[in-house]
Amino acid sequence: MTTTNGSADTFTIGAMLGPGEIELRSVPVPAPGAGEALIRIEATAICTWEQRSFSGQQANKFPFVGGHEIVGSIVEFGPGYFGPLKPGDRVATGSSACGACHWCLTGQDRGCKEHYAGSVSYGDAWGPGGFAQMKIHRADGLFYVGEAAAETAALVEPLSCALHSTRLADVGLGDDVVVIGAGVMGLLNVIASKKRGARVIVSEVDARRLDKAREIGADHVIDASATDPVARVKELTDGRGATVVIAAIGHPKANEQGMAMLAVRGTFVLFASAHPQEPLELLPNQVHNDEHRVIGVVSSEKQDFYSAAQLIRLNQVDLSPLLESTYELDNLKDALDEAILPGKYRVIVKA
Repeated sequence: MTTTNGSADTFTIGAMLGPGEIELRSVPVPAPGAGEALIRIEATAICTWEQRSFSGQQANKFPFVGGHEIVGSIVEFGPGYFGPLKPGDRVATGSSACGACHWCLTGQDRGCKEHYAGSVSYGDAWGPGGFAQMKIHRADGLFYVGEAAAETAALVEPLSCALHSTRLADVGLGDDVVVIGAGVMGLLNVIASKKRGARVIVSEVDARRLDKAREIGADHVIDASATDPVARVKELTDGRGATVVIAAIGHPKANEQGMAMLAVRGTFVLFASAHPQEPLELLPNQVHNDEHRVIGVVSSEKQDFYSAAQLIRLNQVDLSPLLESTYELDNLKDALDEAILPGKYRVIVKA
């Protein structure tokens, strides 16, 4: 790892030069423009995008300054901000929206072309910018977290994705929800489903993750390495099957099992991306006759982000079981080395 020294007018970024290679650089402090804010970053959680880029599993454009699960405080606003936030407020950074396009005006801002406007540039490096001490972010994509602990407030973004998932799947009171895979995102879907009043069943092959699912509040867990999960779900639901199945792992076997355990009018959620991806096999007559829904879910919308920030700020969810370890930005490579190990939960980088 290479380090360059900076001055009071600069700050440090962690640039990924390629798989397995990190360089700490000093860059000038930028001034926020109209509609923007300068954020002093407190903590960033390492997500699977950064993990796959670091391990070489997923192609990326380098140098890359990853980290999009961010919490920090507002240093200053650019011209023209009239919202309720003020300098010093602690916020999570989230998605943006133009507010005027078809998607925004129909309450579907996930489709807005400004949704991913949070990326920034640091010279020849680019990225969402969480692996840094400061960043510019769109002011409309800031969500107040109050005095919430930095480590858990950094999880507003992934929690918002799970809230988005369960909202689109229309998880309701008394529903039987199966979550396949008990990694971080699977367990956040457990939490989100429980908040909507569902009974939640988790299917997983790793013993540690099954224990974690119990700890986080799953009503039933299935060791899919020893038990047929489809048969067990049918047994637990009096033969009906699951109202909603959320595939939180991108694998053909998970898709096959998920479709097989759906109840009549059940919804199958493709929550996780697959690397590599393989085609999803559907039996058209089964989907037709049982009135199944198959939906994809990625990212979240502003209402999900706001709800996630509220749940964390008001201590309505306990996300501490999802935290693995914490590193300083100076030790970013060590943090990524741990984050890519199998079975790890969220590793936090503090700036």
